[in-house]
Amino acid sequence: MKPPHPRNVAMGEGFKAVAESLNKESDRGTVVLAAAWLDESLTKIIAKFLRPLTQSKENLLKAGQPIGDFGTKIILANRLSLITPNLTSSLTLCRKLRNDFAHLSSDLSFETPHVKDRVNELFNLNEDLIIAMGKSLISAGLIAGIDGSTKITADHMMEAFGPKRLFQFTCGFINTGLAIIEFDISPCQSQFKGDSNNKTATA
Repeated sequence: MKPPHPRNVAMGEGFKAVAESLNKESDRGTVVLAAAWLDESLTKIIAKFLRPLTQSKENLLKAGQPIGDFGTKIILANRLSLITPNLTSSLTLCRKLRNDFAHLSSDLSFETPHVKDRVNELFNLNEDLIIAMGKSLISAGLIAGIDGSTKITADHMMEAFGPKRLFQFTCGFINTGLAIIEFDISPCQSQFKGDSNNKTATA
């Protein structure tokens, strides 16, 4: 048997890292930790794309630095066309949910109305992925009460897993997408002819 392609390994690890780490978390822990995973994955994409560091030790992407904020990274990655509009919107929703759970003093859960609205919006944005996951799980006999002839919807997946677990899976898929981008992306090229740093290298 051939070893798996490195790109496929990156995809699997991207999903597994998030889904497994969130499995036993509370509602608050799920949202905050999921956002941290996505922030880290987005950081890797931008770092790989940026001009490689030479002797400088500056770290623009570190917390507290000019582009160290999750929201700023999302805007930057979008403006540089490193991520799709759908992925931009998904990451923005995860960032807003993270801020809600991290900063609001009241007890929040996936049943809190405004949280539920944001989560449902995230599910709608990623409905194709959620439905594809559902079809795979049904084919494998891992979802009871639904046969292969049923037209699967995101609502079926919500009923099967509940909002919290489905959110965890969805964030796992989003992280998989980020892992693929990181694997495929090449560092940016200098716009100036004769620049000695105009070479392909990892940041």
